[in-house]
Amino acid sequence: MKKQNPLRNQEGFTLVEIIAVLIILGILAAVAVPRYIDLERSSRRRGLEAAMAELNGRESLVWAETKISGSGTATEAMNELDPTDTDSKLYLGTDYSWDGNPTTGSATLVFQEKQSATLTRAPETDISPATWTLVHIDNP
Repeated sequence: MKKQNPLRNQEGFTLVEIIAVLIILGILAAVAVPRYIDLERSSRRRGLEAAMAELNGRESLVWAETKISGSGTATEAMNELDPTDTDSKLYLGTDYSWDGNPTTGSATLVFQEKQSATLTRAPETDISPATWTLVHIDNP
């Protein structure tokens, strides 16, 4: 009876194949890791942009309400609001806080106590509501 060599007919990966896979994984990691690290900062920026869009929508509502009622201006109505009051149209939730008076023309909005942005408020006119514009976002 002929004895078979156990090392023959064994299948597996060659060293070249293993090195090729490691190189591909290294390239994927080099591309994916920086994007993952920047993901948190990007999401906070998007949170501030969403808050500004929400404020513009609320400004439009207050402006329309004052136009319909004929009582005063939207700016006067907004100045009476407290941004820390949960029933206020300036209240954006527990993740957001204001630094200063948000209806004076410029304000600093802070998101999750990590990212802050400077906003300006263009005054209302007879034909359009006041609008908020994002001036600067501070990088943490």
